[in-house]
Amino acid sequence: MPVAELCLFPLGTGSPSVGRYLEPVIEEIKKSGLKYQVCAMGTIVEGELDDILQLVKKCHEAIFKAGAERVVISLRIDDRTDKKLTIESKLGV
Repeated sequence: MPVAELCLFPLGTGSPSVGRYLEPVIEEIKKSGLKYQVCAMGTIVEGELDDILQLVKKCHEAIFKAGAERVVISLRIDDRTDKKLTIESKLGV
């Protein structure tokens, strides 16, 4: 099962503080039903690839609805076929 790191960077906000633009993104992640871990610089999600990609689309839409004029999205996906992959295994837990 893939593990992905998702980071969204709202631009065109007129302020260096971007928390209000990211709150709806976190809500979309919570609603997704995917296992997730919010980190200081992004969010890790675990789930089926199609579900992760659908979540990225919803987050993309949510940040624009929050008023951002531009968004840069960084997405890294780790997937493998030789063994099960989880957030915990990536952290060495």
